[in-house]
Amino acid sequence: MSLKASSMMSDGVDSFETGKTMALHVVDGLGGAAPEVVLFYATVNHDLETLLRGLRATLPEATRVIGCSTQGVMTHGCVLEEGYAAGAIAFAGIPVSIARVDDIDVDTRAKGAALGDALCAGQADPPKVVVLLWDPLCGADMDQLLAGLDARVACPIIGGAAGQNHAAMVKTFQACGDLVFSRGAVAMALGGDATYEMSCSAGTSPVGVEMTVTRADGNHVLELDGRPALDVWMELASSGPPSVDHTAALALGIPVAPGSDAYFVRAAFGVDRERKGVILQAGIESGTRVMLHHRTVGDLFDGTAEMARALRSRLVGKTIRAVLGFECGARTGPFLGAAEALRENTELQAALGGTTWLGMMAWGELYPTSGRPAFHNYSYPLLVIAD
Repeated sequence: MSLKASSMMSDGVDSFETGKTMALHVVDGLGGAAPEVVLFYATVNHDLETLLRGLRATLPEATRVIGCSTQGVMTHGCVLEEGYAAGAIAFAGIPVSIARVDDIDVDTRAKGAALGDALCAGQADPPKVVVLLWDPLCGADMDQLLAGLDARVACPIIGGAAGQNHAAMVKTFQACGDLVFSRGAVAMALGGDATYEMSCSAGTSPVGVEMTVTRADGNHVLELDGRPALDVWMELASSGPPSVDHTAALALGIPVAPGSDAYFVRAAFGVDRERKGVILQAGIESGTRVMLHHRTVGDLFDGTAEMARALRSRLVGKTIRAVLGFECGARTGPFLGAAEALRENTELQAALGGTTWLGMMAWGELYPTSGRPAFHNYSYPLLVIAD
């Protein structure tokens, strides 16, 4: 059976009925094929456990389900942020396995390896790509989780962090099978004969100011140029201690390689008040020279357009069956505003083509860089599945 995909987005307010409706729609869109897996997202206005029950009550028993909470959801021609938003995509005719791990802040590298072992055990052949969703609020160092996972799956890893409404960070949720939980990670491995193409749009540019990380502890940056990192961040952000409302004004760029003008961009995601440090989602070593970055609308739109061109050039002669997007939640409504976020995505969709589309607004993104899995902020990774 050939690869099939079907997606839907809903603004319904009844969580159980929303789950049922999405399940009915995506199954119907497969034209009689049984879905191997359903991936779903929902804002935290929904009760995710109830929404999952609605999905499971309607889907075939053998269909696997994973998902997470998110700041917003995108599908073809539509972007819904906050409020009651949910989306789902179903795949049929494709080898797939799913897995979960809990408490990823503890023994993080080992948890990544365990996740990879479970994904590989669920398929006869090695996976072609892994989609990873995780809890960004538990303090896990994503470099460690990715290292453990990569050692087992040896394939590209793409994905996004679970989120909630754009407000004070409280709690995010992950879902796998019949369970909804927090502090974990869920993953979906895809294989078979399909073509998997990826690209990523950056949304920041360097400001020309370099600093040195003079003290760090894992993913806690404690000193920049010999000063408490939190003090430096407060001065540069000009709005008090880092918070969800304004940390997007500033980011650290870590060179991908010595002398490179390409960067891993990292945003502040929390505060180590006791040590006057700034918490990132991925580790950074003492002695690292970093370049300060900021967001610009021009870079964002230019990068998204270039991403579409790059993907189209690699997909000549292929038929796009599905697109999964993982756009940083600090790029959309909080930065562009609702109208411009919709324009960015509709222009991307028109340039790329393909109508089966599901995207999330992520609180951290994954995209392979320099041949290895990598964590990013302010980016927009895209996975296109074609045949």
